[in-house]
Amino acid sequence: MRRLLLGVVLTACASPPDPPVHKEPLPFEPAGPTASPDPSAPGPYPVGVRTVTLVDPTRTTPGYTAPRQLVCEIWYPAVEASRTLPRVEYVLHDQLPDDMKAQIAPEALGTLQTDAARDADIRADSDRYPVVVFSHGKGGIRMQSTFLTVALASHGHVVISPDHEADTLVDLLREGDVELNTTYDSFIDRPLDVMFILDQVEAGDALSWLRPIADMEHVGLAGHSFGALTTMRVSGLDGRVDAEVAQAPAGYALVQVDVPTQLEQYGIPVMLQSAGMDRTLPEDPSATSLWAHLRSPRYFLRMPTAGHFTFSDLCVFDVAAIDAAIPLDVSNVLTDGCGTDNIRPEVAFPIIRHYAVGLFNGYLRSSPAARALLTEAPGVALGGAGTLTFQHEP
Repeated sequence: MRRLLLGVVLTACASPPDPPVHKEPLPFEPAGPTASPDPSAPGPYPVGVRTVTLVDPTRTTPGYTAPRQLVCEIWYPAVEASRTLPRVEYVLHDQLPDDMKAQIAPEALGTLQTDAARDADIRADSDRYPVVVFSHGKGGIRMQSTFLTVALASHGHVVISPDHEADTLVDLLREGDVELNTTYDSFIDRPLDVMFILDQVEAGDALSWLRPIADMEHVGLAGHSFGALTTMRVSGLDGRVDAEVAQAPAGYALVQVDVPTQLEQYGIPVMLQSAGMDRTLPEDPSATSLWAHLRSPRYFLRMPTAGHFTFSDLCVFDVAAIDAAIPLDVSNVLTDGCGTDNIRPEVAFPIIRHYAVGLFNGYLRSSPAARALLTEAPGVALGGAGTLTFQHEP
């Protein structure tokens, strides 16, 4: 009897069970073990975006006095109510410091329209989403590839894109030279930036709001140009990386400098995306030298009429207006991929997304059907004959 009464008391005093988590409905099933929505199109999640500054107290950028700062754009799956909020529009002129704004007309840098809502609430249905860090190109900017970063978030990924301090669009325009003398410093600092961001997702105060939805068991990296080089170097330095996409990358020799893990030993799915008309980092030997050293699972998208900046939103620049405003001859660089002979963005972007989003959906969201889409036929269907070739060893 005493045991019976004690059991009744303990039962009465026990905490009530947690209430069931309310799952907000989605318009269609996201990528996962039983589904693979079209990776070239927006996914089922509404997207929020926040701007966060991370400070690394252990490093100081050469020429700076304060600790190294990384201004990050973070896109993430948001609550359903955010679908009705205003969409974020990036006026790139707004990113310039005041002294440079007077030199360059706002229309010269263009505007990027996105399908994301500023500071929308994160999704609160107990799901976690793979984390993808995107690294911009040399003299680029954190929102340079929203055609991809926003799409990734809409498919159920948390995407973090930093401005690499001293190697951004502002630095490029201020220096007046596309060959900045900070190249060596950036070569060292950029991989450290990416690894610092991953550390902050795991334990940093500035990203504590993100931690409830960030799945650090599934980590991806993506990058363009110098960012592709950064991405591939981090994969050989940090065992947390599970998949990567390198767009218009530099070649094998630079990737392997002071990286203890050989490319042949990465052991993760790697996708190269290259441009046949790339004047900045020609496809051969840059991407082809990497392909020769990769082992399966490996993937290689080649677009013969793409150029270097086909893999970004930066063809909105009015190069003539920039050249007229500041002593910088960017016409040979910022038009690389933006000419009349190049594949048009409205054709290229769905192809690029199909393969990049498809890779991350397939490996980070565990979708066999998404991996099955990583063949040449779907890309050709999007762009037409002659727009691409695709090699794969899954």
